[in-house]
Amino acid sequence: MAIEDNILDGLDLSVLGNIATPNEEEKVDTPLSAENKEEEGPSIFNPELKIQEVDELPDNENKEDSEEEADELKAKDIKESETEEVSNSSEESKEEEEDGESVLRVFAEIQREKGLIDYKDNDFEESEDWLLGRVQETIDSKILEYKESMPEEIKYLLENHESGVNMYDLLQSDSKQQMYDAIDKDKLNDNESTQRKLVKDLLALNGFSQTQIDRKVARYEDAGVLLEEAEEALSTLQDVQKHQKEQMVQKQKQDKQERVEAHKTWLSDLKTHIDKKEEILPGFTLNPKEKDLLYSGITKLDRNGENEIMKMRKKDPEFDLKIAYLATVLKWDFSAFERQSTTKSTRKLADVIKSTKKTGSRPSRGTSNNVDFSTMRKSLQ
Repeated sequence: MAIEDNILDGLDLSVLGNIATPNEEEKVDTPLSAENKEEEGPSIFNPELKIQEVDELPDNENKEDSEEEADELKAKDIKESETEEVSNSSEESKEEEEDGESVLRVFAEIQREKGLIDYKDNDFEESEDWLLGRVQETIDSKILEYKESMPEEIKYLLENHESGVNMYDLLQSDSKQQMYDAIDKDKLNDNESTQRKLVKDLLALNGFSQTQIDRKVARYEDAGVLLEEAEEALSTLQDVQKHQKEQMVQKQKQDKQERVEAHKTWLSDLKTHIDKKEEILPGFTLNPKEKDLLYSGITKLDRNGENEIMKMRKKDPEFDLKIAYLATVLKWDFSAFERQSTTKSTRKLADVIKSTKKTGSRPSRGTSNNVDFSTMRKSLQ
């Protein structure tokens, strides 16, 4: 019995304290899990972690397929995004265009309310050219309305002046016609001075000298036929003066039209001539921009009727002298400028070299301490 009592002697029974029963283990683990639930990151006990059950792990082939599908989906998303951007851009452009159209319409309506233009709603066009055309129509209409409000004599003068008839010639011719038209033939019997004037005017118109005219008038008076001659002269002078005025007006109108046509032809010929030119001065090739500049410099006039050449002549008192020098002395040979520039540079360089030789010994090879390069640079400029 002594042996049985001592059977457990020598064993470390302290390890049994670490062994817990199943009930005790549950009691210990459960509160620990509850306490660590908030502190731990996503886990199977955390609802933030979504776990998808799978029957088996994907092999490499399935992985590649998944990557291809992901690439396709990504490309599709990019394409849809680009399409959406283009669509949005188109819509924005369309909205801007609609805004622009509405602004133009509103502006046109304001001008119509002010009486500056006139149009029907159905005739409206979303175009600046259309709007400018309506404004020009209004201007022309107002000008015509103003002309129509003038007396007939003023309208006649304005119309002929616009057609190129000299105002002084027109007034002078019109004055003579009015003078003869104002004479009353029935009252001519009581005015001998008017009778003599009418006869003298007709004789002068027919080319008689003053001596011949005086002699004929005296003869008519002695014969008692001055009144008859005066009445015939009045009718003739009225017809002749009217015919002469019409001829003068028609000729001056035709002259202006011919000048306009000649000017158009000159402009066209000048444009063609310049466009065909590769160069005007030797060595100076013309590009299209320079050709346009040359043409506009000759043909474009300011409000004073002056082109660029005329303006340059005004600014430079020696403009014509310079042109004469280029034409007579240089004979339009601009290569002389290049030769003169080269000669001057060469002469300066030679002078610098001579002055360097006089100042001291010859510099040793490989050194440049005795050479003044700044002087040489200046001589070449």
